[in-house]
Amino acid sequence: MGRTSRASSDETLIIRNERNQGANYGATNTPGQDVEGGRLPKNNEPNPLDMGQILLLSMARISEPLTFGILFPFVQQMIVETGEVEVEKVGYSVGFIEVAFSITQCLSLLYWAKAADKFGRKPVLIASLFGALASTALFGFCKHVWQMYACRFLAGVFGGNAMVIRTLFTENCDSTNQAKAFAYFAFAASMGAVLGPTLGGYFAEPAKQWPRIFGHLGLFVKFPYALPCLVCAVYILVSMILCFMYLKETRPDECDNPPPMKEVLTRKTIGMFGIFGWGVTVVFCVAALFPLYLFTPVAIGGQSMSPPQIASLGAVNGLCQGLWLLFALPRLDRWLGTKKTFILVSSSFPIWLLLPAAANAFARADHWVLSRLSLAVFVTLGSSGHMTFTSVQLLLNSCAPPGAIASVNGIAVAICGIVKSFFPAVINSIFAVSVSKQILGGYLSWVVLSVMAVGTVVCAYYAPEVNDDSKDLNKNKRRVLEAEGEEVLESGRF
Repeated sequence: MGRTSRASSDETLIIRNERNQGANYGATNTPGQDVEGGRLPKNNEPNPLDMGQILLLSMARISEPLTFGILFPFVQQMIVETGEVEVEKVGYSVGFIEVAFSITQCLSLLYWAKAADKFGRKPVLIASLFGALASTALFGFCKHVWQMYACRFLAGVFGGNAMVIRTLFTENCDSTNQAKAFAYFAFAASMGAVLGPTLGGYFAEPAKQWPRIFGHLGLFVKFPYALPCLVCAVYILVSMILCFMYLKETRPDECDNPPPMKEVLTRKTIGMFGIFGWGVTVVFCVAALFPLYLFTPVAIGGQSMSPPQIASLGAVNGLCQGLWLLFALPRLDRWLGTKKTFILVSSSFPIWLLLPAAANAFARADHWVLSRLSLAVFVTLGSSGHMTFTSVQLLLNSCAPPGAIASVNGIAVAICGIVKSFFPAVINSIFAVSVSKQILGGYLSWVVLSVMAVGTVVCAYYAPEVNDDSKDLNKNKRRVLEAEGEEVLESGRF
């Protein structure tokens, strides 16, 4: 009994001494460090994650790509049916609907970051999810193009959920298990990207697809695209309720006295933002180009696939990305450290990006087995290149002061929004010019992407080394001790 009291007192002393230490948000350093001071144990095993919080955040993470992708299967037809836009000009309206979200999200993110630092992560996440719910539900009832624009602007204004979820993931882990936590983050994003278009195509125009069930419901006859939006809204509502009930606040005490922005935007951090921006540009360009490549006729540089085939292959590609992120990345990060993992996964990416060109060359020569084999390798093994996105995110987190985690993640999400607004259209335009004029046999865009991926490898070598902050007592242990110590003090058992 005396030993138990003594142990509690010792833990309370540890709390008092460690309470004001910096949170352990760094990326993983080279393995094989000491066990003292909360470093990695000799068997190099990560600290356990609070999987209840991680799964809850993963569920919320699905919402952004879900709301973004659920519109793609039907938004073109929805615009045409308004009678306000000519068929040949629908592409402009669709592009503006996509850009409206990204631009307004970029403009509002830093305000959401400041709100998360001032009021806490949880209320900002709840508010953002509510905005996503309202804007998505309303979109299904739009009868005019301007209403669609307004809904996407509203979604962008409340688009802070990606930033705050990144921040919550960061604050629910430490340097020993951050790769595993962000593997769930990236896997959830991949699943959202797969589920969005699938649900959008499956539930659009239900009165026509299932007349016996929905044909007599006037709501879905008058608003044929309301059902997929409502399904998405219900999912967000469930996520919002669960987050409200069970999500724990993780706002650190350092946010009470946040560092000035000039101390956050150091040369090291700005360099990491540049590396992050380059890496996500390559990843987003590949994601935008691949469906267009699959649709394009074989004779000019594509695969001549039908929309169902494209959707199926896209789903497999997204699933493979998620599996690499969920199972391979945490182990590589633990064995090699974050920077070496970034170098490794980025080194193979330029090679994988030449496989679609090889697949088309084989198809033109009627070697269909080799063509399909090349495509299968690109979808399964080539999807490993997307681990660069998560690796560079971990390195970026290691550069962020504890009191500026939300601001750094806000800037990172803004960079993603800028990239998605501009570069996918650029690479698709390069592809269109390439196949129409048969520049490099129609393979110019893939060569450009491969060269850009080589740039990612160069960036990986110049990425900053991991901070020594990973030597501190890990944050999870400190918080457990804090909770136990406060319970001891309140109950008088000391």
